[in-house]
Amino acid sequence: MMNKNLRMMIGVLALCVGMTCGVVRATAAAPYYLAVAAPFPTVADGVTFADVKAFWAGDAGALAGATNDGSAPTLLVTIATQKHLATLLGAPAANARVKIVAQGDLVAEAWAARPSALAIMPFEELDPRMKALSVDGMHLFDKHADVSAYPLVVSAPTTNRDPKKMMVVAMTGVTALVRGTAVMMEKKGLTYPGEKIRDWLQTADIAHISNEVSFWEKCRRPTFNDGVTMCSDPRYIELLEYVGTDIIELTGNHLWDRGWQQLNTTLDMYDERGWVYFGGGRNASEALQPVRYELNGNKIAFVGCNWFGSNWATDERPGSARCGSKSPRDLDLILPVVRQLKADGYNVIVGIQYAEYYQYEAKPGQVRDFDALRAAGAVVVNGSQGHHAAGFAVNEQGFMHYGVGNLFFGDQAGIGPNQSMVDRHVFYGNRYLGVDVKTAQIRDYSQPQPMTPKERAALLRTLFKASGW
Repeated sequence: MMNKNLRMMIGVLALCVGMTCGVVRATAAAPYYLAVAAPFPTVADGVTFADVKAFWAGDAGALAGATNDGSAPTLLVTIATQKHLATLLGAPAANARVKIVAQGDLVAEAWAARPSALAIMPFEELDPRMKALSVDGMHLFDKHADVSAYPLVVSAPTTNRDPKKMMVVAMTGVTALVRGTAVMMEKKGLTYPGEKIRDWLQTADIAHISNEVSFWEKCRRPTFNDGVTMCSDPRYIELLEYVGTDIIELTGNHLWDRGWQQLNTTLDMYDERGWVYFGGGRNASEALQPVRYELNGNKIAFVGCNWFGSNWATDERPGSARCGSKSPRDLDLILPVVRQLKADGYNVIVGIQYAEYYQYEAKPGQVRDFDALRAAGAVVVNGSQGHHAAGFAVNEQGFMHYGVGNLFFGDQAGIGPNQSMVDRHVFYGNRYLGVDVKTAQIRDYSQPQPMTPKERAALLRTLFKASGW
């Protein structure tokens, strides 16, 4: 149940002095939410309130399950947060492993002490270097969650978690409705690949799809052996409608496989549905134009380019955006766009078709180029090209994912190409709070299915190791 202080109704207090009485109305309390967080490379996804209370009461091992090595953590809080917690839990036990730190030092101290560190912090102060954990199964990053029973909440004059000020952006990896995926769509229904993870996309304010392949009305019936010259039946766009697509990334390598003309008709299909697109367009000038959103007080901009492949837009033909003017391996075209968007107050999300490495680790060149994009002002750099799941990098500037993995492209061999992620990025008050990384296993050549806890933990450990943590 919610803290009883939050259920107080507006009361009336009569003040009488002599024969004179006045009436003062107390202000209604608003919920002020506290989040449990850990350094980003933490495998655990949640804690229970019972364990938080036990830890506060001096049981050092109560939260050991939230550390990667099972060690008893130190819980970091600021003075202000400790006072809030005291209203809920009373004073901490003398032997409780609770450390008070300055607000500006909390994240750095948590990282320095990992894996044996957790923090409790106000929701709006969450940081992309920290992983917000669920409490009793309730996650504050879930905009549509019923948090009426969320236990770490106190009363304040105004709330610090208003869903009307939140914005959730779901970023994905490769979509190519061809070969095995298309075969299973024909066999089991056009929406079959999206049925298990639809909610991850539909509940986002903006659902991103990086569709690498153009639709073509003469595309033949698919087989598993169609090779790498690809097209998609126009009927297959029903899958993208079904999962709630809002924005299409056009940085992929296969837009021209059946001729550049098919990309124009594909863009017509997107326009008819009101879907915007970035990282490509009807000509070179349009291809590098950003897509801007202003929603719930948050300013978000998308821009992207193709670093690796072909199909680049020209003055006369549609295609993907070039990253560089003279060499596609340069970033001199996209970096100024990112800098200007940052200067204009936007949280910039960059989608990029980089080289397709079939490994979890990022190559040095990829690290260099993603770093350059983040340094220019991107809060998120999305490796949209990654057929193979890959690792991360995170700092105070933002979050980079070197390869999100395949989404709707499921007939590649090996473990890595069948591990898929949907990154749900959360913004509040025009500030990037961090990401909730959803993980799925592609089964039946086509369908991403949420991983079991064992599968998820194994993948996260692999990715964190590949990321140098």
